[in-house]
Amino acid sequence: MDLELTGRKALVTAGTRGIGRAVVERLVSEGMQVALCARNPDGVAAAVAELGAEGQVIGASVDVSDHAALTAWVEEYADRLGGVDVIVSNASALGGIPHSPEGWRRNFEVDVMSAVSFVDAALPFLRRSEAGSIVQIGTITAVENHFYPGGGLSYGPMKAALINYVSQLAKELGPDGIRANAVSPGPIYIEGGSWDRIRQNKPDYYEANKARHPSGRFGRADEVADVVAFFASPRASWVNGQNLVVDGSFTMRIGY
Repeated sequence: MDLELTGRKALVTAGTRGIGRAVVERLVSEGMQVALCARNPDGVAAAVAELGAEGQVIGASVDVSDHAALTAWVEEYADRLGGVDVIVSNASALGGIPHSPEGWRRNFEVDVMSAVSFVDAALPFLRRSEAGSIVQIGTITAVENHFYPGGGLSYGPMKAALINYVSQLAKELGPDGIRANAVSPGPIYIEGGSWDRIRQNKPDYYEANKARHPSGRFGRADEVADVVAFFASPRASWVNGQNLVVDGSFTMRIGY
């Protein structure tokens, strides 16, 4: 299927590793021009160099919890790309410091308010697009309780807030031709990622969750990126205000 993304422009936060990196790779493979940001300048430079071999990729080091800096990045890189058709909000503090007010505040600033700042800054550019699309990366923890011993309790509630936010954006921005959707992954194994760390530090918990999957494995970042690319594309023109769980049937809820 031609996703009709060739020549379109995208901004992706936290786009140098994990799911964000896989999303950038997928959008570039579809012929998009992509600007990414992340906190680590060395990681940004490496990602731009590696992914730039496949297409036009530019990027900068930005801490998305610095909302003024994030807004400035959106404005600068939207101009450099010559517009914006798609934004993918992927940054997360992943629970921050467990069981602390600081952890909740960090998760709020990184997950929720960075998404709000990202959308607000990108809206003038998205309104000029013929196929504006907002994709928010969520989590199954927002829709079903997945308690991790020792983890931060703020992660799921903050992602749940974002799913509600996306639903409201869809209603507000639909008349402007801008769609907003969320993609909520289940456990995704990424080398060096959170489930890799769990595998090393809590192998029994890791194996128990792996065994729960009907396929007997964890998901891959590219499997999430494929869904993001479809949601981002004009071929999903009638998909708006949705939260799609991508978990290989890991969750127990029935998605009526």
